Amino acid sequence: VYYRVHKKKDYGKLSNRNVAELRSNTRDLVQGGKEDALDFALWKSDETEGANWESPWGKGRPGWHIECSAMVAAYFGDHIDLHSGGVDLQFPHHTNECAQSEAWLAAKRGTAARQRPWCNTWLHTGHLYIDGLKMSKSLKNFITIREYLDGSYSKYPAQDFRLFCLQHKYHS
Repeated sequence: VYYRVHKKKDYGKLSNRNVAELRSNTRDLVQGGKEDALDFALWKSDETEGANWESPWGKGRPGWHIECSAMVAAYFGDHIDLHSGGVDLQFPHHTNECAQSEAWLAAKRGTAARQRPWCNTWLHTGHLYIDGLKMSKSLKNFITIREYLDGSYSKYPAQDFRLFCLQHKYHS
């Protein structure tokens, strides 16, 4: 089951992109039941034992963006004030999450919901680098704040770290 990107007039507003520009920068690759290369999965067929659920569309699992929208809805409801993440998530992940969540709200609440964004403020931050590589769990090159502050990683006190943070804009 795919979300049809071209059906949402303001798709890409979060990342300041329009569908025409996105189209010119993509290959004409249409997979499965996609009508357009930009469409993204809401539900994927999956027969993996223990990793699927029954649905009206058969056994499967939610698309990546649905998982995040569902968690937000479960814990915070229909509307949130702030959503954050790294700059690398702004497009396509947060753009798709925003589009599907606003469509869900419009279907749930009708026209009035279309006039209100799903999220008031998006905060996209820059990345921390260690030895020239982006800090990440997958590379196992990360430091927790607790490790830093208790001195097990750094010889610098917490005040120095606070000053470091204040010297840089959140998105850099």
